[in-house]
Amino acid sequence: MTVRTRRPEKVGVRARLGGLVETEERQQAVITVLFIGTIIAVAIIILGAVGVGYYNDNLRALGQVGSVQISPQLLRDETNFETWRLQRDEGEITEAQIAGQIDSDTAANKNSALQTASQNLSTNALDMLVDQIYQSQLAPANGVNVSDSDIDTRYEQEISSPEQRHVWVVGVTPTAADATNGPTAGERQAALDKATQALNDLNSGKDFSEVAKTYGTDAKSQAGGDLGTIGQIAVADDTLAQALFKLPLNGTTGIVRGADGTYYIGRVTEIDPGQEDSNLKTKLLASVSEASVRQLLGYQIAAENLQAKIVNDALAQTPEQVKLATIYIDGEYSGDTDTSDGEIDYDEIVYAPNNDLDNAPDLDPNDPAWAAAKAEADAAFAQLNAITDVTQRTDTFTQMATSNSDDPTSQDGGKVGYVTRDIPPTAVSDALWNGTHNKGDIIGPIKGDAGYYVLLFNDHRDSPENRVNTVQTALNTPGADFNALAKQYSDGPEKAEGGEIGWFTKDSLTSDIVDTIWGLAVGQVSAPLELGNGHYFIKVEDKQVRPLDADEQAAASQTAFSTWYQPLKDQATTDGTITTVEPLDTAADLTTGGDQGP
Repeated sequence: MTVRTRRPEKVGVRARLGGLVETEERQQAVITVLFIGTIIAVAIIILGAVGVGYYNDNLRALGQVGSVQISPQLLRDETNFETWRLQRDEGEITEAQIAGQIDSDTAANKNSALQTASQNLSTNALDMLVDQIYQSQLAPANGVNVSDSDIDTRYEQEISSPEQRHVWVVGVTPTAADATNGPTAGERQAALDKATQALNDLNSGKDFSEVAKTYGTDAKSQAGGDLGTIGQIAVADDTLAQALFKLPLNGTTGIVRGADGTYYIGRVTEIDPGQEDSNLKTKLLASVSEASVRQLLGYQIAAENLQAKIVNDALAQTPEQVKLATIYIDGEYSGDTDTSDGEIDYDEIVYAPNNDLDNAPDLDPNDPAWAAAKAEADAAFAQLNAITDVTQRTDTFTQMATSNSDDPTSQDGGKVGYVTRDIPPTAVSDALWNGTHNKGDIIGPIKGDAGYYVLLFNDHRDSPENRVNTVQTALNTPGADFNALAKQYSDGPEKAEGGEIGWFTKDSLTSDIVDTIWGLAVGQVSAPLELGNGHYFIKVEDKQVRPLDADEQAAASQTAFSTWYQPLKDQATTDGTITTVEPLDTAADLTTGGDQGP
């Protein structure tokens, strides 16, 4: 049998090339499929990111207040609305200044307040919106309702030029004998009595101009109190401005205590309503839809009216009040068993080698920088000692301490205040406590671990513990006169008036002493109460059910609503009626995006 071997088939060049082409085509097809798959995957990722972004920007709930869901768009609308208002008010300030209605200082103060509000808006907007919505939900149960006509009226006011009113004002500022501590209770009461008499005269029909000249203490009052026809933004004090622009035609305010403590009475004799400003409206609707503006106004009007009702209810009360007098002993107990050294009040100028207080203790005692520091201290000592007038010497010391001292006390003119002997460096304490010094004496230079000290001696007093005991002993003496002892021992600014500090309601006293004070009978004096940086003996001089005076009304106006509202909000947050999440991250996020973004 013949065995034949298989001869290899002949494969032509075309066939080999064809196979090669098929392989490349398959590879290209695979690459194409992978490429298309990658594009699809990227597109899905992008679409997903866009979807997440859209959800976060428009659909993600930032909070829930009862049945109202706070969307990012609603928060943007709130922020844009408030931003528009701030810009509108800034324009009104400029116009008022150009018209001569306000001076540059008043304009600067008002613009500064607007800038602060603008800077805080991005962080406060969500809380503001939550409060407005929740307060609007509380309003109906408290007899406060908002109608469509209320919203229509407010909307027209928002987009109109500012209302102008002819305003008359008389201002009575308390005269303070001590400018540093401000007016005492007696000085405030004297000014309030003067304002009360002015209001009585006005209510009896006397001419406003004459009353202003008779009782007013500022230049405009002395000129008759006519402020001319102005907008609300042109009234320097915001509390007075709000009272004036709520008055009916020819109405007169009660006594309004301003932010600076001045007592004001105002009257409005003409009212010129503002006119719709198409430019204002265009700018507003460029960033917030009219429907959203009306929605926000509904919340805001209800919240404002609720606040006004709660405050007015508080002001209308005639609560029980106590009239108090105090003896204040300044200084905290040191805790030392030996209090015989007392306390010394002094000022200092410290000259550290190389002007480096921190590293001076580690510096070689023979380093020339020590000699340079001593030379500076010697020169300061000689310059100050050459001044014979104590007041001038003290003023110069303060200036030099501010300019030259290397110690942080330079920020306060070198003032150290009262200290016990163990507080200053040992060498400084020895120089202060050893020997006899008078107010205004210059002591030094004294070498301490960190530099050379030049000292101004102010006062040496007994320890707080001993001074409190002295007062307690005096009060326990039969026939003790509290008011006379206050004049003798008190460190408070009211000492000249026998410690009188006026009338107080329970709400106006701090919670840690209210029970103690209300537990005292008329004529009784408390044990020494540690409050702040000192101790108080408090006497109840009288108890009455009486209306709030202007000072108490000012305090109640600031606290009455928050005292009423905060517990309700806290409970709503606890029980889930109010829920919030983190708002959008930046101010830019709050003012862009969504259908109505500018």
